[in-house]
Amino acid sequence: TYGVLVTSSITKGKITAIDTKAAKNAPGVLDVLSHLNKPAAPGYEQAGGSPMKIFYTDEVFFNGQPIALVVADTFERATYAATLVKVNYEKAAFNTDFLKSISNPSAKKLQGQPPYVRGTADAYKTAEVKIEQTYTMPIETHNPMELHGIIADWRTNDQVTVYAKTQGVKAAQATIANVFKIPQENIQVKSEFVGGGFGMALKTWPVEIATVMASKHLKKPVKLVITRDQMFTMVGNRPSAYQKVGLGATKDGKITGITHTAFGQTSTYENFTEGVVNMTKFMYDSENVNTNYYVVPLDLSVPIWMRGPGEATGAFALESAIDEMAHALDMDPLEFRMKNDPEQDPQKKLPFSSKNIKEAYKLGSAKV
Repeated sequence: TYGVLVTSSITKGKITAIDTKAAKNAPGVLDVLSHLNKPAAPGYEQAGGSPMKIFYTDEVFFNGQPIALVVADTFERATYAATLVKVNYEKAAFNTDFLKSISNPSAKKLQGQPPYVRGTADAYKTAEVKIEQTYTMPIETHNPMELHGIIADWRTNDQVTVYAKTQGVKAAQATIANVFKIPQENIQVKSEFVGGGFGMALKTWPVEIATVMASKHLKKPVKLVITRDQMFTMVGNRPSAYQKVGLGATKDGKITGITHTAFGQTSTYENFTEGVVNMTKFMYDSENVNTNYYVVPLDLSVPIWMRGPGEATGAFALESAIDEMAHALDMDPLEFRMKNDPEQDPQKKLPFSSKNIKEAYKLGSAKV
């Protein structure tokens, strides 16, 4: 059997009514699942656990949120029947503007990581040469050719086999066991060909739990493959980022201070943070480094790590600032980097287990 999702057409609010009569009466349709006829998921009844309890609430947290699942004997019939589901909403005010939220003092912001200070904060401001720059990144979505999908087969005696696009079969097994409160040994998760994971396959998403629910409810295997447009809202993304970097140096090119303040995007229903400012703490030799990282909750779907995760986002800003400082000093960018390459980890005050970055710089420049 085949599942097709019905998604929210509003950004925030509540579902006041779902009319599934026409969809259920359509040819080949087995049932339509929603919060009105949700199958038992004991893990969702407990406090805590998954922040997005699919089909267990009438709340809408973001546009495109899955709110119902149509299951039919063919994909085409399920797709058609999904268009017949009618939903009424009570709309609420929403906020999806990342940059506006950063500049708005009254907009909610959460500390994503404790402030870090080594030496003197904002020491770059008194340097012989200084630069201050702002770097922004938009949302980046996971969009490999292969769409995200799952097959779930819930059999008698609570034996479950799942064919999932996952980079963590044990994590998926544990998540399913926790939601349905069945032993992990009852669950087989098969992922022979992960394909392009890119980070979206690091998590068991609500749509995957919904497919397991449907198989349990119908006592039949159910296959769900989300659509191309649903790839933008259902399986995470690299979050937006706004970063300010202040860099100070002596006239001969020795870094005297680095300040790195970053803002990332998260959702209102689940908090997501990553190590955006981590590299700044140890990448270059400076006695004075301070970092701050905040996240802005928006009425969007929750982000996830993307190849590579937050350190890549932070490196974009840090390395761009390093290039701009080299330009301000009229100094070769590689020479500037090598002059400020630390002999030990400046953050931990420990030797590196291995470090060949100078050799890599030289080899790379020789090959260009």
